[in-house]
Formats: sequence, C-alpha cells, structure tokens
Amino acid sequence: MEEITIENEVRQEQEELIINQEMRNHLLTYAKWGKFFGVLAYIGAFFMLAASVIYMFIDLGNSEFINVFGTSLRFIFIIFFLGFGILYFIGGRIIFQSCDSTKVGIKENNQVEIEKGTKKLASLMSFMGIVTIIGICAYFLFFIVVAIGTALVM
Repeated sequence: MEEITIENEVRQEQEELIINQEMRNHLLTYAKWGKFFGVLAYIGAFFMLAASVIYMFIDLGNSEFINVFGTSLRFIFIIFFLGFGILYFIGGRIIFQSCDSTKVGIKENNQVEIEKGTKKLASLMSFMGIVTIIGICAYFLFFIVVAIGTALVM
C-alpha cells in the first residue's frame, strides 16, 4: 500500500508547473504587449464600425462600376466594415481577457488564473486561424466578383 501512495505523490509532484523568474518576465511581457494590441484592436474596431455608419450616408457617385452593382454596393461596404469591426472587437476582447488572467496569475502566483489566461490565448489562436481562412476565401471571392463586374462593364 505504501508503494501506491508514494507513486501517487510522485505523479502529483510532476503535474505541478514550475515557473522560474525568466518565464514570469516573458509572460508579463506578453501580457503588456497583448494589452497594447488589444487597445489597437478596439481602435480598429471603432474605425471599422464608424466607416460602416459613414457608408450609410455617403453618396458613392455615378460611375459605370457603381451602375452595374447599383445600391447593393453600399450594402456590401456596410456589411464588410461592420463584419470586420465586430471581428476586431472580438479579437481584442479575447486578448484582453487572456492578458488580464495571465498577469493576475503571475502577480498572485495563482495557477488557475494562468491556466485561464493560456486557455484564452489558445482561443485567440483558434479564432485568428479561422478568421484568416475566412479572409483568404473572401479575397478569392472578391477577385472573382471584381473580374465578373469588370467583364460586365466592358
């Protein structure tokens, strides 16, 4: 029976995470820069959302390209800027949550908070991967639409 208890204690000791001072400094640097990029994401989201509101009231002119798409071009711009503004906001929020939890976990030596911070960081990476794939597909779709629009104008 004693051997089983000793083995369990050894396993529990190995599961603990040891964070040395250099790792703490790296995590705190991540939290500091992450907050900076979170602020940039919020600013970008604000400008994108402002652009979507501006496109509701702006006159797009009377060119051949506009005549092909009609009023749907205004709607496309509004949806584009609104969608990307929301994506920027979500990304900024996730990185802020990750940085806050990581910073609190390091300052208070709290394993649970560090785990929450790294979990949010993993969520951010998943989110950015999905958004990148969607963005690449949107670029291809955009080029196809522009090519078709240009062919219709000619």
